[in-house]
Amino acid sequence: MQRLLAVLLVLIGLTGLVLGRLGETTWAPETETTATVDLSDAGPAVVIDPGVLYVGGEQGELVIEGASDISVITAGGGDIEAYLEDVHFTRITGASDWATLSTQEVNPDGADELTDPTTSDLWRTVDTAPSPYSLDVAEFWAAENGEHEQVYRSLLIVTDGTEPGAEKISITWPNDAENEWVPFAYAGGAAIAVIGLVLLVVSLGGRRRDEDEFEVVEDAPQATAEAAAVPVAAGAAAAEASPHSPAVDASGGDPLLGAPGQEPREESVWALGAGSGRSSEDADTPADADADADADADADADADGAEDDASDETDTTDETSTPVPEDRTEQIDVVEDEEDEQR
Repeated sequence: MQRLLAVLLVLIGLTGLVLGRLGETTWAPETETTATVDLSDAGPAVVIDPGVLYVGGEQGELVIEGASDISVITAGGGDIEAYLEDVHFTRITGASDWATLSTQEVNPDGADELTDPTTSDLWRTVDTAPSPYSLDVAEFWAAENGEHEQVYRSLLIVTDGTEPGAEKISITWPNDAENEWVPFAYAGGAAIAVIGLVLLVVSLGGRRRDEDEFEVVEDAPQATAEAAAVPVAAGAAAAEASPHSPAVDASGGDPLLGAPGQEPREESVWALGAGSGRSSEDADTPADADADADADADADADADGAEDDASDETDTTDETSTPVPEDRTEQIDVVEDEEDEQR
């Protein structure tokens, strides 16, 4: 559940970042605003009132399209009105919205021609260029507010005097507007994505620790069983390989005490001492030799022979291993007591 929540938070954060980017690009407001007007019957002159160029700011571009070369004339407002007193012309008074320039028709019944409109001595400046004519709003504003200040000048637009002064006029201003929610989308998306990533890392780390602990719990019983089996196997192997185990003959009796149902046989103390150094494989040899020993003389003779055999076998046995002599103190005491009684 925690990991699912972390993934969900990461997805929400990434969605916020994507929305912020779209708000800056695809969904962003237009970087420019253009107000336009089409003039079908403007007359031989078009006048732009003072301040209309700055409706959208002090930067932008004025574009004028006409049938021939276009002349843009600057003069005082009263001088232009006096020059066009009886002439049909169109006045641009402002912008009805950010896409449309508002116009006013003046003297619709006036003259439709002007005689050499660029040569009047009333004009401050005259600039003529082929259609379309472009005027930088920032430069025009700087000229009006510079050293020779000419604030809010009117613009007179004419052609050759016989054609309409303009067919289309547009003013473009830069637009600095932006979606106000874009910074919040970036900040919120980044914060949520980081929280989701941290939660995801913590979740994965906890799962890894749980898996490690589960593996340790599963391995513990197996390791305990293996550890317990080692000493058991070692003890069994040692018991099988030990050469010092007491020898028991096939009948189940002790070789020193004789077969079951028989009286204990007598053996010389010297024979027992000499035979104590032999391996368990030779444990049956004294039993066979002592089977006929009923008298002291025969026991001594057999003991001498046993000593010789024991010395030979001891040399051979010492080359491989040195067995630990078995404790036969009680048996020796029994034999000594029997000899004392016989004497």
